[in-house]
Amino acid sequence: MFTFTSKKTVVHYTCFKDKAMKTAKVDESQMKAVLDSLEDELRLITVYKQRMSVVNNEEAKKYMEQAEKDAEKNAAMFTRAVEKLSGVLE
Repeated sequence: MFTFTSKKTVVHYTCFKDKAMKTAKVDESQMKAVLDSLEDELRLITVYKQRMSVVNNEEAKKYMEQAEKDAEKNAAMFTRAVEKLSGVLE
């Protein structure tokens, strides 16, 4: 899995997570909660993409596409939160 940073770069999630944990500006449990939420959203993006490939109904496909877009927005939000709560981009 990969995430996009505010510097317009693509980073492997595991590397991003490891560096964020090492450079956290908040306690470990708070950083872990935000990172786990980011990971959940990244996984959902993958799940929706996989499921859309088997959905034929146009209305159902639109709902799946919207859910994927929402997961992408949420992932971006959590990525920004990690950036602010750690020194991951430094």
